[in-house]
Parts: sequence; structure tokens; C-alpha cells
Amino acid sequence: MTSTFIPFIKAVGRGEKLKRDLTYEEAVAALRMILRREATDAQAGAFLIAQRVKGESVDEVRGFADVARNEFMHPLAPRVENLLDLAPPYDGKVKTAQLAPAIAIVLAEAGVPVLLHGDEEIPTKAGVTPGLVLAALGAPVGLAPAGVARMVERVGVGYVSARQYIPAWHALTPLRSQFGLRTVLNSVEKLLNPANAPYQISGFFHGNYIDRLRTTQTGLRRSWMVQGEEGAIEMAAGRKTHIFAVDEADDVILEPGAVGLGERVRVEAGPDVAEHAGLNGGVLAGKAGPATEQVIYTAATILWLLDATPDIGTGMASVRRTLTTGAAGRRLDALRNFV
Repeated sequence: MTSTFIPFIKAVGRGEKLKRDLTYEEAVAALRMILRREATDAQAGAFLIAQRVKGESVDEVRGFADVARNEFMHPLAPRVENLLDLAPPYDGKVKTAQLAPAIAIVLAEAGVPVLLHGDEEIPTKAGVTPGLVLAALGAPVGLAPAGVARMVERVGVGYVSARQYIPAWHALTPLRSQFGLRTVLNSVEKLLNPANAPYQISGFFHGNYIDRLRTTQTGLRRSWMVQGEEGAIEMAAGRKTHIFAVDEADDVILEPGAVGLGERVRVEAGPDVAEHAGLNGGVLAGKAGPATEQVIYTAATILWLLDATPDIGTGMASVRRTLTTGAAGRRLDALRNFV
């Protein structure tokens, strides 16, 4: 059985003159075998590392995402309109604050239902993730897909772990942790869109890489890849942020100075999850500071991308009111009390 996987390794792992990209169909077949554990761990590891060295093609990423979504995922089906799939990197953050939970809650309070998804201990960072922060804030994070769908319907925001919605993917974590390198899986997991949401925002880091993969986004109507802090979705004050649409003509280059944000302030945070949870809780309680400003700026930009506010400045004023009136804090309480 395992000999049938060897041609995929040869295709991507031969020398400079002989290596080649997989076709879409080959990519589907290769990842199918890996997720079914029909390839040995040695074969899967050799393939993923060779494929990283070669560089991912659009057809490969599209094939990997499609087979995972169509054959291995337990999809969510929340009965809401205009759902936003919010996909920060699954390997988390190690230098700056993980503010995706506060951003998601603010967006929900603004009328945009949000699904966050992720996993834990994902290489290479194995950093602080939205799931860890939400758990530290007292929100339920271990629900099955059906429970998360109900949470999105009732509270406007939910988090689902790969452990629950795509267990075959999660089962590869021990193998991935042995490489010490990112692989194509780090990119594909952000494109899984567990609820087939019409809108998607994901976080990536390298501009040239994002530019190549922009057409692989999976929002059913519109999608954007954000070149944010640590490759995440947070948009920093004081420096330009490039937002990549599917079509280059729809790209956005954010100029923070245009909305009154000047000097760059990095919202630093270490490996202590409680520190990140404290920052998120402070934001949602209306506490002034750099973390709050970053959440306001990021959430307002997303509202603008979704045509939920006429411009970023107006969106920032609206988000600021949501925080200072306590509305976002009450939304967090509703999330904590969901049963």
C-alpha cells in the first residue's frame, strides 16, 4: 500500500531539473493518503519537507484545501447571515499580543457573526492561540461543531478546534512537531473555512508568498489575506499593512496616519496565556491603551472591508463606543455563560 505514495515524493523531491509541481488531482490524492494514514509517517514527512523546499504551487494548495474540506471536515452550519471566517495562524503568537478574541467579540457586537478556528501546539511557534485565550477568559472552547454553530447563532461568535472539526488533521500534529519547520499545512489550515462562510480573513506573513496564494482563498463571496503582526490578523498602528484580495485590483494598503494613528506601538506579550487574556479582557472592558487601539483599528478596518461602515474612521468611532459603553464586555459575558 505504501509504495503507491512514492511517486508523490519523487515528483516534489527530485533534483532541481527533475522536481515538479503536483497537478491539482495529484495534490488531492497525496493529502488524502496522508490524512487517511495510508502513507507512512516517514513518507509523509519526506513529502512535506520536500514540498516545502520546492515551494507550494497554487494548484497544490487548492487541492490540499479542497480534499481536506470535502472529505475530512465535519462542517458547521450556523443559521446566520454574512458569517465571517476569521483565521489567525494556528501556531499562535510568541512576541505580540493575541488579540483575535477581542476583535471577534467586537465584530459580533457590531452585527458581524464570527467563527474563529484553530488548534494547539502547532509548530513552529506552538504559541498563544485564540483558543487558549478564550479558555483563559472563561469561554467554552471544546465544543463539537454543532455546539459551536449554536454558539454563533446565539452569541454571534464562536471558536472551533481542529481536534473537533477535522480530527484527521489534528492527528498529524505529533508528526509535524518533529520537523522544526513550517510546511504547506500551516498555510492550508487557515483556508479550511469550517462553516463555508461567505467572508474570510486570514493572516499571513511574507508578501511574495501571499501574492502567489491569493487566489486560493475560500470565502464564498469575498476573502482577504492580511499581512499583519507575526503574520496574524492584527493591523498595527504606525506602519502600513497590506491586505491582499483574491484580485490584485482590490488590494488595500492601510495608511494608519490617515485615521490619526502615528507612532508604531508593538503590543508585546510573552508566552503566558494569562497575560494575553488580561489584555483582551482589558480591551473589552474599555481600558485605554495600545491593545485597545489595535483592536479598534483592526475591527474597524474589517467592518469597512465588509461594507458595514462607510470608512475606517467612522468604524473606529463606532467600535470605541462599543467598548466604552460596556457592550463588548457584556458580549464576552454572554459567551462565558453559553451552555
